[in-house]
Amino acid sequence: MIAVRNLVKTIRNGPHEVRIIRDISFDVPGRQFVAVMGPSGSGKSTLLGLLAGLDWPTSGSILIDGEDITKLREDEMAQLRGRKLGFVASLV
Repeated sequence: MIAVRNLVKTIRNGPHEVRIIRDISFDVPGRQFVAVMGPSGSGKSTLLGLLAGLDWPTSGSILIDGEDITKLREDEMAQLRGRKLGFVASLV
C-alpha cells in the first residue's frame, strides 16, 4: 500500500518559491495499478519522482507498506525500489 500524507514540494526559482505539489494526500491499495494524468506542468513527473524516492518532499510523508520513505538513506531507498516499485512511462 502507498499512503501519501500532506505532501508538499517547493522549489526556488531565483528569489521566488514555486510550490509544485500542494498538500496532497491519497492512498493506493496494494497490488493496484494507477495512472497519473494531467495537463503539462501540473506536477505529474515531480509526484512520480517523489513516490520513487528519487527526490524528497519539502514536507509531508510517503509510506510504502508502512515504511516512511522520506526517512530512508539513499542505499535503503535503492533496495526498496528494487523490491517494491515499478514504473511504466508512456508518452501520449
